[in-house]
Parts: sequence; structure tokens; C-alpha cells
Amino acid sequence: MSRLPRFFILLLLGFLPGMAFAQLDTDHPGYFPIEDLGIFPPESLNLEINLTGPMIRFIALATNEEEPELSQLVEELESIRVRGADLEKTDTEMVRSGILAAAEKLKESSWTSMVRIRDTDEEVYIYFKEKDGEMMGLTVLTLEGDEGMLINLVGKIDPEGLGRLASGLDLPQLEQAVPSSGEED
Repeated sequence: MSRLPRFFILLLLGFLPGMAFAQLDTDHPGYFPIEDLGIFPPESLNLEINLTGPMIRFIALATNEEEPELSQLVEELESIRVRGADLEKTDTEMVRSGILAAAEKLKESSWTSMVRIRDTDEEVYIYFKEKDGEMMGLTVLTLEGDEGMLINLVGKIDPEGLGRLASGLDLPQLEQAVPSSGEED
């Protein structure tokens, strides 16, 4: 599983224990309940990120000097939620069908498919939610070998800045959602 940068590990381990977390806006158009899908068995979860409100603003401020573009992108978000799982001792076909069912729920909820990869040992689904011409949410569902990851970003998302966020959070799964910067023939 990908390692988070040292800064984020410190935050997630309670570097700022007194900081209050904002309530998650489950009515936001970019919200998708990844934590309620039941795709990964609880004992397989090895990564859980739940960043909202003040914590996101803190990260934006903390990264502003060295990574101003990342800081600006993060500042527009309302929540970052990630679930990662080591599925070595899990029935991956059950996980695969759970991811497929979640992708169907996204489609039924008017999310737009950006990327869909279905291969023998890899499943990747990336969906975005648009409102008034702006990307307001991004959900990534992946199963690669014996590792799975669910990601939901809520808030205004700059598609060009998405790669910086993927790199800053060390989440290569997001890099597949980055628009191609090459010229088309």
C-alpha cells in the first residue's frame, strides 16, 4: 500500500489532537458514502483518512509556502476520505463484486465515469460529480492484486490540479484521473 508523506502521517497520528473536525456534509453533491459500502472486511482495513474543515484548511496553510498549487487545490475541498485494505486473506472476488456494485450505484446517482479498467488482476473505476459546470466530487474505487482503495474527494476540484493532490497525498490511484497533458494528433 502507498505510504503517506511524513507530514500527513504526523497529522493522522494525532499531531494536532486538540483540533476540532468539522461535520461532514453528506448532502453535498460530491459526497459518496465509501465508509458505508462494506466492500472491505473491517479486519483488512489498513488505511483510513478522514479530513474535513479545519484540518483541510490547516493542510492548505501548511503547504502554501512549498507547494502553493497543492495548497490552493486542497483549500477548495470540503473533505478527503480514503479507505485502504490489504486483501491478502480475503476473497477478492467478493471485493471485486462489491466494487462493481459501488460503481453501479455511482452511475445510478448521476456520477460521470472518467476511467474504467477491468482486467484479470485490476479493477479501477473513477467517477466525478459535476454541478453548474464544475467538478464537485471525485470517487475512486480500485482493486489491484491484493490491495484495495476507496477515495472520495468532496468540494470544488480543479482537474488540472488533481495530479498535484495525488502526488501530495501519495495516492497514485488519483493519478489515473488526471487529464492528459499531451497534445492530441
